[in-house]
Amino acid sequence: MNITLVPPDQVVHVWNDAKVHLAPAVDRCKGRWTTDHLCAALATGRSQLWIAFDEDLKVHGALTTEITQYPAKKMLSMHFIGGDGFDEWYPALLEMITSYAKDCGCDALEGVARFGFWKWLEKDGFEKASIFYEKDISDV
Repeated sequence: MNITLVPPDQVVHVWNDAKVHLAPAVDRCKGRWTTDHLCAALATGRSQLWIAFDEDLKVHGALTTEITQYPAKKMLSMHFIGGDGFDEWYPALLEMITSYAKDCGCDALEGVARFGFWKWLEKDGFEKASIFYEKDISDV
């Protein structure tokens, strides 16, 4: 399995293949993002698109990241991830984005994920720092 960072000017060429894997995660964000918003952020370079693909160039998974500068730390934020055969490409992806984060001067990786992702994150040294809560008040 191959992992690559897609240059912003090439996002449009792989977007349909990546979107298939990212759309379920985008759908779970309760309207904060749409796949159109995400594509625009990737194509402008605001966010980064990582894909896992095989020798036939079939995309098996995708991840989006964004560099977040806080007052005292710089982080590589992982926003959306999805795909099939996760165990086959996740370890290489984690290694690659960790190297990328270090090259960009980041202090750490961060992300919000559904509960099921903890089985991978825990074994790779992530810590549960908090639980994210939300309450919809649009109908209140």
